[in-house]
Amino acid sequence: MPHVMVPFANGKGGVGKTTLACSYAVAQAVQGADVILADANEAQQTALHWSQVRNHNDLLPKIRVESASARQALEMAGRCEVLVVDTPGWTDKGTLALAKKSTFMVIPTGPNPTYELAPTVRLLHGLRAEGIEAWRVGVVLSRFSADAKPAHEEEQFARAYLAEAGYGALDGCIRNSTAYSRALAEGYGLTEVIHARPLLEEASHVMASIAKAVTSADRRHQRLQAQLGGKTKDRGGREQ
Repeated sequence: MPHVMVPFANGKGGVGKTTLACSYAVAQAVQGADVILADANEAQQTALHWSQVRNHNDLLPKIRVESASARQALEMAGRCEVLVVDTPGWTDKGTLALAKKSTFMVIPTGPNPTYELAPTVRLLHGLRAEGIEAWRVGVVLSRFSADAKPAHEEEQFARAYLAEAGYGALDGCIRNSTAYSRALAEGYGLTEVIHARPLLEEASHVMASIAKAVTSADRRHQRLQAQLGGKTKDRGGREQ
């Protein structure tokens, strides 16, 4: 398996960034990948605390979570097959550096047009302005209504909103369910909610969508490097 780095980022807090990062780390570890989750949110360290609860409850597979700054997270690339980075709840130069070096960056967003979708679009515009190609970034719809019907309506609206701004979102949608919250509080990932099958299936679908996008982006990186005739470039396409 190639070495990939997948940061989860959004300047807007409360959109499920840490939840998705922890759950993606679990989903990849279950598939047999060597995973490290870098908790770059030094102020809160939610992912680190989640892993401590997971270890206390003897849940398998064990997930290695390390506290790290954005710079330290960059230095961790290559130490494992899948490096997942939970970034701080704001956007700064460190986030941009991670984006430029990443294989694929996941941008979670909630359904509110003013407080969640609009900041997400601004972040996407900013990444584009810095030369981050669209195929290296994926929006994930997260923390939508718990009930299926309103969640579906919110999903349709969010996808239309993003499309009007020139962007799309990965397949699937994560609902704001108490079953998810209880599972995370006990150290589980979203794909381990075994007593709520519809939620388990929805979470598994989203994790599979992210994994597919990461694989596709990594293959594209490899093709671009091959076309350069052996010259090495960073993930932002700059010669090293």
